Amino acid sequence: MANVKFVGLFLLSQTEKRALKVPLNASRIVIQGGNGFGKSAILKSIYETLGALPQKIDSRWRSAHVSSALVFEFQGKRYTAVKALGMHALFDAERKLLFSGQQVVKEWGPQLARFFGFKLIMTDREGDIVVPPPSYMFAPFYIDQDMGWSRPWSSFQDLYLPDSVRTLADYHSGLRPDAYYEARANLAVDRIALSELEASVTTLRDAIEQIQRIDEGASPTYDIGEFRAEVDDLVRESETLLTQQREFRRDISELHEETHLLQAEKSLLERALREMREEFDVAAALPDEIECPTCGQGYANDLADRFALIQDEGVLTEAIGAANIKLNRVRDGEREKQVKLHDIEKSLRRIEHILAVERAALSFNDVVIAAGKTEAAKILRSSLGEKAADAADARERVDKHRDTMTGLTSSKRSGEILKFYRALLARYAFDLDVALEEDGAQSIHRIQAARGSEGPRGLLAYYYAFLRTRYQYATATAFPIVIDAPNQQGQDAVHLPQMLKFIFAQAPADAQVIVAVEEASQGLPDDVDIRSYGEQRRQVLREAEFDEINERFAVYTRQLLA
Repeated sequence: MANVKFVGLFLLSQTEKRALKVPLNASRIVIQGGNGFGKSAILKSIYETLGALPQKIDSRWRSAHVSSALVFEFQGKRYTAVKALGMHALFDAERKLLFSGQQVVKEWGPQLARFFGFKLIMTDREGDIVVPPPSYMFAPFYIDQDMGWSRPWSSFQDLYLPDSVRTLADYHSGLRPDAYYEARANLAVDRIALSELEASVTTLRDAIEQIQRIDEGASPTYDIGEFRAEVDDLVRESETLLTQQREFRRDISELHEETHLLQAEKSLLERALREMREEFDVAAALPDEIECPTCGQGYANDLADRFALIQDEGVLTEAIGAANIKLNRVRDGEREKQVKLHDIEKSLRRIEHILAVERAALSFNDVVIAAGKTEAAKILRSSLGEKAADAADARERVDKHRDTMTGLTSSKRSGEILKFYRALLARYAFDLDVALEEDGAQSIHRIQAARGSEGPRGLLAYYYAFLRTRYQYATATAFPIVIDAPNQQGQDAVHLPQMLKFIFAQAPADAQVIVAVEEASQGLPDDVDIRSYGEQRRQVLREAEFDEINERFAVYTRQLLA
């Protein structure tokens, strides 16, 4: 797993003629400052520079039109990401432009994903496969003060793709690793190629059959110009319909695959429910005290344990209901696509019929006869053999990709990851004095924690349990852990220092950790670098640093303007 380390952040406002240099060249950093002195603006600017969109950007900050440059190290080399002139760009150590983009989703995001080896792909609301915005890369590593302490996976405001929370948790935990999404991307490409090859095979077979039915005694006379014009029109219409046909077949295939996965998930839940009911029936039939047949020790079969089974049964029943709803929705979508595909195929058959009908001594059959029935059939059969062989290869690749995806999501692997995560979560909850509502059965996608001051501590336990799981099982690039304002919901003089010590003590050894607080507490590790920022309230940028940083930005902006 490759690690990214932040080195320095540079902020520049031409509007205010102010700037700020923020050194980040330490492994453990505390950014200290009073409320309203710009700590959050500094942290949010890190992600804005990279094309991500944190929650609640201050309007005063927006009006200052702040340009930013983030220097970082990755795979032994130094780079600088720049946000300026309405663009995002990446420069190498010699400040030479590597790539840039104005549109985050379509231009900058996919290039940054390739650079960091971020393999996650998702499906948008139109059913198209897309590379998600950069926020999806950084989601586990940033806790924003505005929303990150209320619920997980909410520190960025542009996590807009369907089912984002589940997908983020599956990807970053390793439940569905990079190799799974690589196979999924290759599957999409090869499935389109297979659809096109199968269409070509069908067309060639139909053409050969038409040649075999031609009356060899025909002696055609024809106007080649009229024939060409008519055929061109039909071919254009046919190409449009074939493109639509491929798209609908792809969508139907994806929906069918999703139906299969949802059905498997539903079956797993139903089996778990049956096993739980059987366990309850056995427990209910036994006396209140049971003697072990081996050692003779007596064990209580109390009512509370049996009611716990009933409560778990309710959770499973609710999950089965949700799975049913999603399964029916996907099936309805598949049926709707099938109807539209049928209409397209009907139109294609109409065009094929027109091409086969003789008109005023001029038909496709006549042209084939004139060209030579035997030679035409020979050429078509040769092409048919090549296309059929290519289709077989594509079909084999599609099956291989599906097998790879299935192997990477086995129940054994998933069980191992979840067991690791839940053990850490229980331990961290104990360390942070948090009572979990579903101790031992918490989902990896979310957390059910107590309200009040326990809520933020429960979320911190979740974030760190998830991060340690990610470091253990995922292979994607890891980024620094950035935490804004952990003092939420009135943490007292005992729990706030406890949280800060936990943040640094339990972070993975290779991870850079940056925390923003109003006041650094006692007892922090010796290697923590404490820095203060903010000239005055609502002014973090400094006039004294403007000239130096403006000169640094000139190197970047000249290349962007060019």
